[in-house]
Amino acid sequence: MKGPLSIAIALLRNLNRAIETALRPIGAALVVAMLCTVVWGVIARLAGISSPWTDSGMLIMLPSLAFVIAPLAYRRSANVTLDLLKDSLPPRWASVHGFLMHLFILLILLIGLDLTLRKIGVDPGPLSRFIALVCGLDLSEIRPFAMPMRVPVIGIQWSTIYTIMPISITLMIAANIELLLRNLQAFLDPETTKALPIRSIEDSASRLWD
Repeated sequence: MKGPLSIAIALLRNLNRAIETALRPIGAALVVAMLCTVVWGVIARLAGISSPWTDSGMLIMLPSLAFVIAPLAYRRSANVTLDLLKDSLPPRWASVHGFLMHLFILLILLIGLDLTLRKIGVDPGPLSRFIALVCGLDLSEIRPFAMPMRVPVIGIQWSTIYTIMPISITLMIAANIELLLRNLQAFLDPETTKALPIRSIEDSASRLWD
């Protein structure tokens, strides 16, 4: 019989895998769009064609791609990391190390969510009070984008483009909670397969979760 912790991890895994499935084609489309924009920009310059929208397009697509990919990269540890300390620790202490690191990252993500919500004009309310209680940070001075601020040439409001950031951070928080529970599971039961790192099981032995 599965314990509550295993069930919670399995549910979060299914949620995060669904998120990954949705984000992958978006990321691929942005990569293709960026490539086409760069190629057209070069051709336009060589041919003397006026194409000022290419620079503005890249201003939108570069940060958008980064935040679309961020939840996938974070969950699968595809970002650059220093594992020397963790790899030198016994399994249970490595789990404690991982749990504390992801707990610290969760706090950073919550602060980032508060800041980015404020920039698009959403008052986080209880989240701000929690951050003030835990960190002593008063983020109320952060002001949203002024309404006239638009992307040059294209004319889209920056607040609209910026919306990708709180969405991405929210998805990263969902991944973070799964990783926290995985490390807790690994501490309680170092032998369980489901407590292994994401890339160790989902790419090669996904059937173990079914």
